[in-house]
Amino acid sequence: MIAILRAWAFGLVILTLFYWLLRVYFRSTRREALEKRFDAEGMTGDRDAWVDSQMKDYGRSLHLKLLWLVYILPMAAIAATVYFVNYD
Repeated sequence: MIAILRAWAFGLVILTLFYWLLRVYFRSTRREALEKRFDAEGMTGDRDAWVDSQMKDYGRSLHLKLLWLVYILPMAAIAATVYFVNYD
């Protein structure tokens, strides 16, 4: 039982690292796309303020998507695999 809990904790650490790497990558690509859009459309004003305001909404939606993608789906798949292998 302790070995399973240790493996589960190790898995959560790995998933957390993966979550933060994906979050940084997706936010940087979105930010770059917004900066290019600002420049391409010839908008006036403070570019950084406009990009930051656009990123606030994106940050909320990205958090929920990554939560499902990185934590919930893999853990559900592991739980289902353990259940079907052990209790068949």
